[in-house]
Amino acid sequence: MKLSSLLLVTVAITAPLTILVSESYAATPKQLIISLGNEPDAGFNPIYGWGRYGDPLFQSTLIRRNKELALSGDLAANWTLSSDRLTWTIELKPNIKFSNGVDLTTSDIAFTYLTAKNAATTHDLNNLVNIKVLDSSKIQFVLKQPDITFIDELTSLGIVPKDGYDENYGQHPIGSGPYIFKRWDKGQQLLVTANPFYYAQKPQFKDILIVFTDEDSKLALLKSGQLQLAAIPQRFSAVITPPLALWKIDSVDNRGISWPVNNPNKTDNQQINGNNVSQDLAIRQAINLAMDRDLLVNGVLNGYGRPAHSIADGMPWGPVEQNLLNGADLHAARKILSDAGWADTNGNGIIDKNGHEANMTLLYKSGDSVREQLSIVAADMVKPLGINIELLAGSWDFIATKMHENPVLMGFGSHSAKEVRFVYHSDFAGVDFFNTGFYKSKLVDRALEQASNAPSWEASLPFWQQAQQQILADQPWTWLVNLDHLYATSSCLDLGDPIPEPHGHGWPLTANITEWSWTCQ
Repeated sequence: MKLSSLLLVTVAITAPLTILVSESYAATPKQLIISLGNEPDAGFNPIYGWGRYGDPLFQSTLIRRNKELALSGDLAANWTLSSDRLTWTIELKPNIKFSNGVDLTTSDIAFTYLTAKNAATTHDLNNLVNIKVLDSSKIQFVLKQPDITFIDELTSLGIVPKDGYDENYGQHPIGSGPYIFKRWDKGQQLLVTANPFYYAQKPQFKDILIVFTDEDSKLALLKSGQLQLAAIPQRFSAVITPPLALWKIDSVDNRGISWPVNNPNKTDNQQINGNNVSQDLAIRQAINLAMDRDLLVNGVLNGYGRPAHSIADGMPWGPVEQNLLNGADLHAARKILSDAGWADTNGNGIIDKNGHEANMTLLYKSGDSVREQLSIVAADMVKPLGINIELLAGSWDFIATKMHENPVLMGFGSHSAKEVRFVYHSDFAGVDFFNTGFYKSKLVDRALEQASNAPSWEASLPFWQQAQQQILADQPWTWLVNLDHLYATSSCLDLGDPIPEPHGHGWPLTANITEWSWTCQ
């Protein structure tokens, strides 16, 4: 079914809705029609980040995380780390094929990792010095120095075929995952079909049509029975009623404001001046105190979330638990600003210091109602401090041109502690969307390096926590909320037992797609 044949109507969530149910609604659909996250504009190439958050769907990884976030084999039958912690040895499961029927071997794995290492990608493979193909089923990864987090690269990079890869691979991917890419009508829909060569549990649904549409149209399509599943924003939760079901899935997905902290001078041969307001620690500390996170959770998220204070709240590598404020403390915020020399010297309602008024523009992704509402409310919360924040929505491509000089409402959240390094280590200042504010701390850098070089995962945890405590003090981000991921489904669709989800890029719900089933007859 083409998207053009679907009834697309924009419906306000306060308007009365008529639920249309066809006579065949209960029968197992020949084609499951769903709408997940954003359409991946760059395509489905795992080397350039597809599936890094969640699951690559068309490809397989060497190792994956189970529902307890423990490691389990995907392509790998087993894996070992040498006593000097420099060599990972992987042995593959037997008789694995790509979706075109060609055997998947260690040569494909070596090709995938070497291609990713030599490309400008989000995969951190700088420490990988050599790959040894021992035979068709056994391979070794050799590191320059010990890195306890390297195993996360074995869980996040989907394997591509050496003989089926070219510059257009992302537009027509071949892999060994549970589904095969069939057709992509950009801006409209993606058709996938079950992989007959898939080596693990086979999915129940042979064909799935993934529709790309806006939030309001999703709701109309759900209510009319034309979608059996859709990822929805929290604002729709109250209107998901039978015959639809609401699924709330735990996540480590968070939202916060990334601040320009230091002046990068030049980026991509362009002069960048940073931001004279947010570079002042007092501004960042005061804004953090002005955020009423309980109000954000209950008002913006309809209660489907929790307050956030770090990139990894509740994770073993997160900051040590302490009595952090979830409400606002404007009195303490005003004192910090006053002590730092910020005052409204011209009586216009905006504080200033050294000739700079506290005016900033907060960027957020257009078309995302959660980011929009968080931005609006956060800007309102700092007005009593004399800080003026204007809002500007745009595409990620647009935001990328301005994010080193302006704060950005962004999100992260990973099953890997390595993300802390990506977002805060000075090595990643100005790299992709990671350390966009050019935050630099020698203490943080050293602690993160000690964590990576620790002799075991358990031994690394105090160093991750040490880094996070300093980050809390420096406030390069103002973290706001952790999200519950919400999905509306036909009451006949059972999503099994989904894993706690990472940040929403990459359609993380598909990680257990082989468990999905239709329960009505």
